[in-house]
Amino acid sequence: MADQTAKAVRSQTEKAALALLRERTNLVGEAATARHERDQLAEALRQATDHYNTRYAAAVAGGWTADDLARLGLGAPESNSPRRRRPPRPATEPESAGEQGVQAGVEL
Repeated sequence: MADQTAKAVRSQTEKAALALLRERTNLVGEAATARHERDQLAEALRQATDHYNTRYAAAVAGGWTADDLARLGLGAPESNSPRRRRPPRPATEPESAGEQGVQAGVEL
């Protein structure tokens, strides 16, 4: 009888663990789906931006000026590659505390 109880406890514990893993797996699946949707939208935006850039260039080639187009609510096209700002460079630190004191004019 104790053997069946141990099996039952093990079975219940394993089922509970699987349920928890299933919940966690669902969260990962939802994140993967959201990332896929984001990637698709980013590609659609890239294509729409390329199309706008082409049509804007055609309007300029057809005689419209950038100022004319801006007055009509058609801003200059954005570049295809987003600009990234460089992270600030960390300040250089002296190699040792002894050098720091000499640099500041004070010996430690």
